[in-house]
Amino acid sequence: MIQTRDAYGPWALITGAASGIGAGFARHLAREGLDIVLASRSAERLTALGAELTAAHGTAHRVVPVDLSAADAVQALADATADLDVGLVVSNAGAPHLGPFLDRDAADLHADVALNATAHLDIAHHFGRRLRERGRGGLVLVSALGALHGLPLMANDSAAKAYVANLGEALHHELRPAGVDVTVLLPGNVDTPIINAIGLDRTAMPMRTLPVDVAVAEAMDALARGRARHIPGRLPRTAARVVPRSLSIAVNAKMMAGALDRRPTG
Repeated sequence: MIQTRDAYGPWALITGAASGIGAGFARHLAREGLDIVLASRSAERLTALGAELTAAHGTAHRVVPVDLSAADAVQALADATADLDVGLVVSNAGAPHLGPFLDRDAADLHADVALNATAHLDIAHHFGRRLRERGRGGLVLVSALGALHGLPLMANDSAAKAYVANLGEALHHELRPAGVDVTVLLPGNVDTPIINAIGLDRTAMPMRTLPVDVAVAEAMDALARGRARHIPGRLPRTAARVVPRSLSIAVNAKMMAGALDRRPTG
């Protein structure tokens, strides 16, 4: 508990903190004694989570309601944390969209890229500079397992997440001499609300879902061990290594098509 706060504390900033992996990071880090800045669009859920963390662990928290897809989002985060010694940043915000690429409006596609890629760029740039000046710290960029190849019916999402994965891997090496640890997390079958939002059939998924707390613990272990990227769960890691790329694309295409077929029409 002392080690994590000493290495990355006293404050951690988590974006996309209202649910899923972001909320999991908040609970994990508060347990380890870090004070938490919670950022997301949902002020109500952030306020409830912050109260939960303070009551359970005695840690301080700050709520920052912000739309991470907005052009001024990073400035809002910078202003809200200017007086805090932020030593760990978890850039986790993102939203999935299932459907044929050509059926979506171009403006919506650009908005998705702003949230799923550009927001991570802005956060890594601003807070990376702060951590470099500080002389130590950590940065976790949450990408997705779908970043490893094109994901049919989620083409724009997988492309944006590939940007985040490559950015983080490069920064892992660039920032290490400055004392800043960087790890990319590539979750696939983690049990989050995204599975329900996409409409995936949990019983038909090729792998059992992994609890959020397990994925977060693995991510923090990877960060501490100096790993550039980490896929949570032994089976997904093995599959990513041994399953042919063409087969993985085909399996995911079938799974996404099934989710699309189950959506109500009209």
